[in-house]
Amino acid sequence: MTRHSKRYKYFLNFISTKIPFLSSFLILLLSFVNFGYFEAKPLLVLIPIFIWSMYKVKSFDFISVLLFAFIQDFLDGTQFGLNIFIFLCLHFIVYYQKFFTIDSSFVFSYLVFDIISFILIMIKYVIISTLFISGINFFNVLLSWAILILFYPIFYWILSLLYGKIVGKYQ
Repeated sequence: MTRHSKRYKYFLNFISTKIPFLSSFLILLLSFVNFGYFEAKPLLVLIPIFIWSMYKVKSFDFISVLLFAFIQDFLDGTQFGLNIFIFLCLHFIVYYQKFFTIDSSFVFSYLVFDIISFILIMIKYVIISTLFISGINFFNVLLSWAILILFYPIFYWILSLLYGKIVGKYQ
């Protein structure tokens, strides 16, 4: 093996450990795009947290999830700690049930994500509704969840390409 090929291999290995973080950060920034006239802001970062918590636990551990939750809390302006609770719950649920879904079909993982994300978003809605007297519009919450599950196949495809082509190849 030549000197340059070793450097290239180390570079690819370094990049492969950073791809879960970088892709999740880009999707986190995408979640602040306004979707029409509604105030629906889907938590798109739940998708990479779900996927990377299942496939790349070493590169995307709970500290990464905690960092994304801090960023989401800071940018979103919701009660501090709420997204930390939601994101860490998702990470630990997926981490402990990944043995059932890691080799399953896309449809099964999609249904699991739909159910878990719905429960977590409803928990967030209930907490926000009880903390603030005015509350938030339930229609916007359901709309943001619908947008989230519509984006899941797109991001799943992109992240699985990254996982298969770059991350899974150089480990």
